[in-house]
Amino acid sequence: MEKLKVILNRSIGRVYVPKHIRNRNEEVILHISDTPYSFFYALKDLIKKINPEYIIHTGDLVDNIKLEFCHYSLYRYSKRLEVLVDILLKSNAKKIYICLGNHDKKETLQDISDKIEIIDISENINIKNAKLRISHYSDEIMKDPQEYNLYGHNLHIKNKIDNEKIYLNGIQSINIIYTETKKVEYLAYPFGIDDERLRKGKIGL
Repeated sequence: MEKLKVILNRSIGRVYVPKHIRNRNEEVILHISDTPYSFFYALKDLIKKINPEYIIHTGDLVDNIKLEFCHYSLYRYSKRLEVLVDILLKSNAKKIYICLGNHDKKETLQDISDKIEIIDISENINIKNAKLRISHYSDEIMKDPQEYNLYGHNLHIKNKIDNEKIYLNGIQSINIIYTETKKVEYLAYPFGIDDERLRKGKIGL
């Protein structure tokens, strides 16, 4: 039954959130990455259902606009970015972290909001009992892996546990980290999101 609910939600552009996540008694971190504009409505709904205490985005905020290659799309990027930032800021999250991707522009993000903590390349942070390393790039993660390692950009390193360290790829799944029990849960992106990211085979680039 749960699998059917997941499929039905994904088919209509939503993320299925099980009741035990919505009704939890523990603070959580929501991790997403490489988000095309088509995902923003689902993200708004997801945040409403989960009500996360912390949000981490590991870059390429408007991933269907490959800004690194298409500088002329900066205005369109900035308008789409305003929508995403508005969704994030209207959440009840205590703290929001955004790590810049190769298709992001720091100055544009800074102009839109000064309430989000921006990470340029990589950074180690502590959230309650959890030690995290955050980067857009998995090779940056591997320079100093922590208890939890959050990244995106491509699928070179998928979700895994190695030497008691947890690696979470925000392209592969939407990741939920419990701050007390340190449990991790994975939610599936809606169908079609990977197609938006691909842009003719350029996944994560």
